[in-house]
Amino acid sequence: MSLKTSAAALLLALSASAAQPPLPELRTEATDGGSLFIVRNISSQPLTAYLIELVNYPGSFYALWQDEAASEPIPPGREKRIPITNMTVGAVPDYVKMQAALYADGTSSGIPEKVAQFVERRRFSLETIRELIRRLEKAQSAGTAKAALVAGLKQWADSIPPPTRTNRNSQTAINQAAAKTLIADAAAGLDARSLDDTLTGLRTSERALAASKPAL
Repeated sequence: MSLKTSAAALLLALSASAAQPPLPELRTEATDGGSLFIVRNISSQPLTAYLIELVNYPGSFYALWQDEAASEPIPPGREKRIPITNMTVGAVPDYVKMQAALYADGTSSGIPEKVAQFVERRRFSLETIRELIRRLEKAQSAGTAKAALVAGLKQWADSIPPPTRTNRNSQTAINQAAAKTLIADAAAGLDARSLDDTLTGLRTSERALAASKPAL
């Protein structure tokens, strides 16, 4: 992320913080073999993205960057149940916090630096989706076999380094983790569906992110 982009994102988050909508309500429960997040949108706007973190719990780290802009934003007054396999967060719900949220009208709430990181993460995700579309369209034009294309996408995803203990909160690591998931999901989707269907889904996501607020 460039210094100019980082500064712009942070300025946007700071300027919005003066009149923030409320953070979504969060409940965390233990389940058999995992945990459950229950996120309730108490704002008047659809909830498009939110960050849940395990905060100040000794020896453990957990962060869920959930972006709904390209899928199903949570309407006002509604809730979403998110099952996860991590058992720690369900065992220590008092340490699990809603840290940032983005809404459909471009407003945000939470820690300004986290909001800025989320906006930049979304911008990087949009770039990744556009690169996926370019690669798939090129392969389609060249008549590349689907198996070879799937293998190439998996190789691309595997080439992205996972976050480490020292860099996991950096913008680079946050962006790379988002890109790795997008590419791996595209490979899995292509393996199960046709190339045309995969491209249609990616183009739909591209349009949704490009039109999302705040502007990328």
